[in-house]
Amino acid sequence: MKRAVVWLLLPCLALLAAEFSPDKARKVDAFLARIAARRQPSLFLRKSAFSESELNSYLNLIYVKKYAPEIRFIELRLKDKNRVDGRLSVQLRGEKYAAVPQFLRDTEVQFRGAFECSHNRMRFVFSELAINGSRFSADALDEAFGAAQVGAREKRSLFDWFTLLPGLKGVQSSERTIVFLY
Repeated sequence: MKRAVVWLLLPCLALLAAEFSPDKARKVDAFLARIAARRQPSLFLRKSAFSESELNSYLNLIYVKKYAPEIRFIELRLKDKNRVDGRLSVQLRGEKYAAVPQFLRDTEVQFRGAFECSHNRMRFVFSELAINGSRFSADALDEAFGAAQVGAREKRSLFDWFTLLPGLKGVQSSERTIVFLY
């Protein structure tokens, strides 16, 4: 009986561990705002490290609310050599997404891969990708994504490079730590 209670409590403990801290989120946000506001570039590259917990708090409590309201939840597990395991939940609502099939409007995505940085830009290279529990080839999904962009002035790709936030020169990760280079 005691074992059964322990097994029932384990998922509850996992949920408690995934709670996000407003203080941790503000710490990352304040750093990013500070380096974005810097007027003079420095001669030497500096770095600042944040924990996985601080990054996830920032992403969920600040970043997605401002820039990606379709994302309900994101969790990254940082590994050595810029490798990342992650999962996110996407909820597409409103007229903007009327053309999206109903079965794709509530989506759970799990992924694994590594990010690359070069010349103040970054991209993610998928090694594994699962949507709603089904595994997909990132290349095949990118082809479908490109085909769905009928009439788009500029087609996007899952493998596009994007510009880092102002002030950042690069990003690195190690086990449970992210390092911002500025």
